[in-house]
Amino acid sequence: MRVLIAEDTEDSRILLEDELVSQGYEVDAAVNGKEALTFAYANTPDLIISDILMPEMDGYSFCRAVKDDEKLKH
Repeated sequence: MRVLIAEDTEDSRILLEDELVSQGYEVDAAVNGKEALTFAYANTPDLIISDILMPEMDGYSFCRAVKDDEKLKH
């Protein structure tokens, strides 16, 4: 299972990533919604964990972009 994390706080991002990887998940970790979209287009995630308050593209805008995209919305 592939998980995408969008989290701008480095400590939180690393903690989530390390825990998920230790449980056998494939993880992509982005520092904002814009970067997370790039990861999502490259490797469609099965699950997305997103922060709300992030620079460049916040979590709400990121979620709207995912739901508006035919490839990612499911």
